Formats: sequence, C-alpha cells, structure tokens
Amino acid sequence: ERGFFVPWSIDCRLCHQPETIEHCFIYCTDAIFFGDVLQRTLKKDIDLTDHSIRYLYVPTETSIPYDLFMLIGLHSLWRCRMIDRNADMPRTTKSIFLEEIAKVRSVYEAHPPVPDWFPLFD
Repeated sequence: ERGFFVPWSIDCRLCHQPETIEHCFIYCTDAIFFGDVLQRTLKKDIDLTDHSIRYLYVPTETSIPYDLFMLIGLHSLWRCRMIDRNADMPRTTKSIFLEEIAKVRSVYEAHPPVPDWFPLFD
C-alpha cells in the first residue's frame, strides 16, 4: 500500500481469505469442518461465535466441561495453522486434537475418582 514489498500475505493459506481471529477459528474451511465433527462427536450444539471463542462461553446444563473440549479444539486448530505456517511436517487438526485429548485423559486417570463424563475421552 505504501510501496513496501511484503514477502508474505495476510491471507489464509488454506482458503485465501483475510486471516482474522474469527476466520481462523470460525469461518475457515478447516475450522468449519473440525467444528462440525466435534459437535457431532460430543452430541452438543456448540454456538461458535466470536464471543464464544474469546470467552469460552458454552451454556451447559450438565457437568460435562464442554468449554474444555472447545479450548482443546481451538488449540488444535491453532497448532495446525502454526505447523503449516512454519513448514513443519504436516498434521491434521484431528490428529493434534486426539493427541491433546490423550494427555488430558491421562491426567484424569492419574487422579481418581474419574468424572462420570470420562468415557467422552474414548
């Protein structure tokens, strides 16, 4: 814009749209697909909005910590983007998510009693 050469772009490398927080976690094709799979797996309609991703607001009527799953999902999306950005060995968001879930599961296993929603980790 001011005559400076910028060797990189502000666009998403996956769908070539301007890369904003909302785009990365809500509107990008990777985020849409992952969010859909996550909601169907948890059997919970999570309203993914800019407010919910910033404040981890997930209304819940049960003891299941949907905000935990949402946070792990957002972290997985971010790690997947950074792997792509840094030209590391490619990985899917799903594989990163499952790796993080396994870590959290091991922490809950190490400190009994496990919660009643523990089978969601399987």
